[in-house]
Amino acid sequence: MIVLGEDIFKDLICGDYYFVCVGTELRSDDAAGLRLCDFLESRGFPKDRIIMCEFGLENCMSVIEEFSVKNALVVDAALITEQKEAPNYFIASLDSIDDTVSLVTTHSIPVKFIIELLRKEGLFKDVWVLGIVAKNLSLGDEISKEVQETINYLADLITKTLNTCSTK
Repeated sequence: MIVLGEDIFKDLICGDYYFVCVGTELRSDDAAGLRLCDFLESRGFPKDRIIMCEFGLENCMSVIEEFSVKNALVVDAALITEQKEAPNYFIASLDSIDDTVSLVTTHSIPVKFIIELLRKEGLFKDVWVLGIVAKNLSLGDEISKEVQETINYLADLITKTLNTCSTK
């Protein structure tokens, strides 16, 4: 997995990338992607760049097609295996993610399969993942303290970065 530098991060925030927010409110930290995007909307992030995909990416394929999404930052909870000290979050190109990382899947169809279907339709050409590392996936609507702190940090970071973008 390759974690990107500040310049690429700014390109994702300031560029023409849609934030495709995935998760479910029913499995604690699996709601992290949805909650982060809710925070971003409340802080002035452009609503027309956020697509909420509750219960899985497959549930918003029609919206992705309607908006002709070519560039996407998929925001989802993730699990990292084979690392003693996993980061709280990571940002990586979809193609760089290996088998040690899995997006938390409460989804009925694997995320990579959905993305391949979208790519066959000429969509999702450049896909990055903002994975928020889940600590608790039990049933319930309460997000763990560590994940909530990560959501707050990312919301601040993204908002500050957005404020540095020049208008076109």
